[in-house]
Amino acid sequence: MRFLKATEGFIPILRNCLLVVCLIYIAGSWVMSPGTPDLDEVVLKHSLGNGTSIYGARDGQGGATVGFSYRYYVHKDLGSDQEILTGLVSAHPFLKTKEPDVQVSEHEGVLRLDIQGGVYEYNSYALEGLGAVKVVMEL
Repeated sequence: MRFLKATEGFIPILRNCLLVVCLIYIAGSWVMSPGTPDLDEVVLKHSLGNGTSIYGARDGQGGATVGFSYRYYVHKDLGSDQEILTGLVSAHPFLKTKEPDVQVSEHEGVLRLDIQGGVYEYNSYALEGLGAVKVVMEL
């Protein structure tokens, strides 16, 4: 009987502690999220011919202590550089690199990306919707 009374008082305390831990985790994730990129220069424009293009943009979010990073997007065709920069802020890049040296070439339906320098992140989900285009990446 004593054991039952002890556990009845312990369960609300345990539940409240779990709630506090979850709230701290959510707040920490929100504070540590990278936020929107600071795209300030277009470094690559390559039309894929099907209404979409590959765009590269420099991200100056690091400030004075961190070098630039470069983000590459597959996006519907856009006009001017300013339109590209504002349109890509909310898009998800398929490639993040340390250097702006990405060369794009197409030959017989094969899209080739040649990358010089470090690659921070690569996701192929943006390239999967290109249809019959085969993508070859060389690092």
